[in-house]
Amino acid sequence: MLWTARTLLSLLLIMGIFSTSHARSVAGFDFPDIIPASAEHEEMRLNGAAVRTMYYLVDAYVGLLYVGETSRDPRQLISQNTSKRLVYHILVSRVSGRRIATAMYESLQLNLTREEALAMDDRLQQLVTMFDSKMVRGDVGYVEYVPQTQASKVVINGETKGTIAGKDLFDALMRIWIGDHPVSARFKQEILGPDKASGQVATE
Repeated sequence: MLWTARTLLSLLLIMGIFSTSHARSVAGFDFPDIIPASAEHEEMRLNGAAVRTMYYLVDAYVGLLYVGETSRDPRQLISQNTSKRLVYHILVSRVSGRRIATAMYESLQLNLTREEALAMDDRLQQLVTMFDSKMVRGDVGYVEYVPQTQASKVVINGETKGTIAGKDLFDALMRIWIGDHPVSARFKQEILGPDKASGQVATE
């Protein structure tokens, strides 16, 4: 079998970087429950995963939230000062990373006050620029919060695009998924993970 560089990269991202004996299956892909600790970050555990449907028709990506301390409480997840990672695993055949970042930017406006939005607008534009690349099914991008530097690192297919200062920025990105005005109620509940008492995830 012939392997393309992109295929090998996707396998390394999924199987190598995220190497673990336990995985969760979403949309035909397996994702690890644990990202082992490294020189760059603490161990992170999968809090939840959900499919992001855009324009009511297209399954754009699988979103995964990895955190140092799992929880079903959005406020606790946002406030904790541990290593955290928001993963975007692409499902569509081809998409502009800038389009995904622009959608993130628009969703942020619903979860920020005018003052908050103005205070981080330049950094949000940096984020959009860092996602400016073509992405195809199986590609992986993520934003990782680094507590030691209070900054967010943007990585696309294993390439670090840059870092953006301020925990407030990462907090705002998390609010897109689990804030008061999430991309969807179902997405939020699945990112928060199953109710341990019932074993069920709420749906819209």
